[in-house]
Amino acid sequence: MTTPFLILVDGPMGSGKTTTTKLLNQKLPDTARVALPDIKRLVPNFKEDKQTLAVIREVMRVMIDKYLEHGVSVIVEQITKADGVDVLRGIAEKHGAKFYGYRLTAPKDIRLNRVFERTKEMMEVSELPQSKIDTLIGYFEPNNTFYLENPVSTVEIIDTQELSPEQVAEIIISKIV
Repeated sequence: MTTPFLILVDGPMGSGKTTTTKLLNQKLPDTARVALPDIKRLVPNFKEDKQTLAVIREVMRVMIDKYLEHGVSVIVEQITKADGVDVLRGIAEKHGAKFYGYRLTAPKDIRLNRVFERTKEMMEVSELPQSKIDTLIGYFEPNNTFYLENPVSTVEIIDTQELSPEQVAEIIISKIV
């Protein structure tokens, strides 16, 4: 059995976290993907408040811990602060797993445009209604501020502005093999 690893992919809204972690999950066989957006869908009557997010983060930590305990490598998509990185690194170390942390980033206008484009695709429309634009901006601004207020120096930064998601995934894979 090879040594398991834990890959953290962090970044602001529109930076490419979800696409990158899904690609990594496809390209790295026998690797689990644990993503905050997926876990929050399991919470009945989900509300984005501190208590609910604390429960989701705890569920994620337990999942990651159990996967690594059983020798299964994990890709984590999670918005985090420096202390969150330290918690994940600690779980990896507990199980003798290698830890790799990445924060994806791109200029704000590019990220916001990506959010608009993916929402148009999901809604199957060519133009977003102003109410949806306002809602997305309402999510985007606090998310953007979080990253400005919570720099993390213990992970590698990957600027996704000029890179395709496939290129980002390949950069990460090249660093873990």
